Amino acid sequence: MTLRLSLAAALMAGLACTSANAITDTVTINVSGTLTRPPCTMSSSKTLTANFGTLRYDQIDAAEMIDLPVTLTCPPNSSLSVSLKASALVTGSTTRAFAGRDYLAYSMYLKSDNSLLDLSGTKRSLTNQSGTVDLSMKIKLLAWGPVTEGTFSSSAVLSIEYL
Repeated sequence: MTLRLSLAAALMAGLACTSANAITDTVTINVSGTLTRPPCTMSSSKTLTANFGTLRYDQIDAAEMIDLPVTLTCPPNSSLSVSLKASALVTGSTTRAFAGRDYLAYSMYLKSDNSLLDLSGTKRSLTNQSGTVDLSMKIKLLAWGPVTEGTFSSSAVLSIEYL
């Protein structure tokens, strides 16, 4: 029995000595990151077609404009950079694009206010956007010389950068 008590006492003494001689290290843990606003989501189609159908070349100026719906849903305080780039511009113009036939072009307008759009790829900024953002456009055919019969085709790219 005395052996057991001696062992227990020695164990306790050893534990007491260990805690008295313990060394403590500390580790600092830094937590960081960046929270960003989610981007807007496209509500409309990502491929739009302006098909003028069959049109007499002497009636180009009277042809109806075609609507191109472009809508986004954006979180509060969103900022966007928007540009529109035609595949080929009419020489000397940033607002008339070559439509694929000699002397045939098109221009595009912002549907909300009928303002003529730059088709050269120049960015324009939109700030403090939220909810439904309407970037819908209209496209109009233009003739500036003798247009001949035949098919025509061209394209443009609308780029939306979420800032």
